[in-house]
Amino acid sequence: MSSLKDRKYKDELPLNTINKIRKILSDLGIITIETDWKNSAKGFCSVRVQIINTSISTNGKGTSHEYALASAYAELMERIQNQTFFRLDDTLSEDAMSYKHFYYAPDEEYFSVDDIIKRNDDWSSYHLNRINSTIDEYEILNKWAKTSYEHTPLDFVSIPYKNLNTDKLSYIPINMVSKIYMSNGMCAGNTFEEALIQGISETLERHVNKVIITEKITPPNIPRSYIQKFPRLDFMINQIESKGNYQIIVKDCSLNENYPVVAVVFINKDNQNYFIKFGSHPVFEISLERTLTELLQGQDISNMIGLKEYSYNSTISDEYQNLLGILTNGSGYYPNEFFDSNPDYDFNEFKDISTLNNKEILNHTIKLLNNKGFDIFVRDCSFLNFPSYHVIVPGLSEVDKFDDIDSLNTYIKYIQIKKHIRNLGNISNQEISNLIDLIHEVEYNPNLSITQLLNLNTDNNTPWYYSNMNLFLSALNYYQKNFDKSYRHFNKYLNSLNLKYHNKNTINHYKCVKDYISMRADNIDDEHIEQNLNLFYNKNLVNSVMNEFRYPENILNSTYIDEYKYRNKKTYANTYDNIYKTLKDRYILSNINQKSLSLD
Repeated sequence: MSSLKDRKYKDELPLNTINKIRKILSDLGIITIETDWKNSAKGFCSVRVQIINTSISTNGKGTSHEYALASAYAELMERIQNQTFFRLDDTLSEDAMSYKHFYYAPDEEYFSVDDIIKRNDDWSSYHLNRINSTIDEYEILNKWAKTSYEHTPLDFVSIPYKNLNTDKLSYIPINMVSKIYMSNGMCAGNTFEEALIQGISETLERHVNKVIITEKITPPNIPRSYIQKFPRLDFMINQIESKGNYQIIVKDCSLNENYPVVAVVFINKDNQNYFIKFGSHPVFEISLERTLTELLQGQDISNMIGLKEYSYNSTISDEYQNLLGILTNGSGYYPNEFFDSNPDYDFNEFKDISTLNNKEILNHTIKLLNNKGFDIFVRDCSFLNFPSYHVIVPGLSEVDKFDDIDSLNTYIKYIQIKKHIRNLGNISNQEISNLIDLIHEVEYNPNLSITQLLNLNTDNNTPWYYSNMNLFLSALNYYQKNFDKSYRHFNKYLNSLNLKYHNKNTINHYKCVKDYISMRADNIDDEHIEQNLNLFYNKNLVNSVMNEFRYPENILNSTYIDEYKYRNKKTYANTYDNIYKTLKDRYILSNINQKSLSLD
């Protein structure tokens, strides 16, 4: 068998990993499709793996097709065994949620707010002892209780994690796990050690990224002469730069604290756009390779998406949302200091541990964190017999804050918004008014679609106003005969369109709808509206618009919604429920015990 270094520190060859996972999924009756292959530069491959009839999918990247596919399948196992796709998800039926008499894991337990405070385990004491002094612990926990989706008699569904430092279990509420950490630290690999190295590395990567942005740190560039000691990495960078007027800058993001983190800056000098990716692994060569392949994951180098335009005097209007965007989907603006030529610390060569095996590398990494005073919590969720875990390092892992009252209030409002929308055909006029108010209170993103908000399969035939939040607000106000407000929201949507991406007939339709609503706002009767519109629009178009919009009380009860409900129930939701039940069947048969987790 090839050496560990030749296998890129994977404990198994990629083809063996792929075949093992495919068999696991096949035995479960789960069918996947492999799409969106990208290979726009030599040595850069990426792919998407999706479970059919669902939105459950993961991306993979690597230096070959085999490594990219193994990466995608391993991430799929990581996510489905951590149940990422099913947490805090109101698309699941109550039957599926409570199937086998547990919600997320057979070893879950249920706690009240008082229970959380009285238990005072390692994890909860860490956060409760650090909440803002102006916030009462009961206040913050009662806010958290409102973010749960499960219908339990107590406030929280909690799952156990083991503190590797103290060997004690902490029961962490699943809604806190999902909101505070999101998918950060979730990992899978061919072995326990390989997986945990990945989970800890991802935690360090996001922590360092966050620190560099919030503290406006200038990391040093890694000299090209150092990178040239690794010919394969130098070749990969040359491949990218040879495809256009591009430049790659590699930065040492160790923070002068020996964190094994690097960043790659992709710059398109033709339009001054940039894209930044962070990556981490205790072995420098793997750390940089993963960051480079991540840069082109799902990307065509000649048509990169997610790039940001550099401007020295630019200001970030919402720094929190910008940071959250970077940490969750990898795209956002970086402060000017990041690009400065005067670093805040000097570059030092990374410690060479390339001769160690994965168990030794893991011990080396854990020792680094322990020496800095960090506890490491781990949950084993390998119930499908492919090593998968969730690593939490309090103080490093947080994507969101535990004690952010404003963030929690907004999150609670989004939950209420989603509940109203899912019951749109049956809610009262007052509830629609409440829904409109809630959307404005959360300072909605106008480009957010309702299908995205509800995590719907986009293949479904959804109403026209589900494609954009301004269209949705226009429809809600139209239903209430608030024609002036309906017009303003529809006009905002029309003004936001890039006309070159829409055909003339579509734009004419939008304009006709806008003018019709505007005339309704001016109390013009239908006969005169029709006469006015016929002067400027095709008669068939006018008839179509007037038939659709003549009766405001019907705007939210069209056949489109009935068709959406039917399709969503029969295809997407049922498949989703069945997969979740299948996973639960396997979970309850597994012999996973968090107490037995050990580094030995």
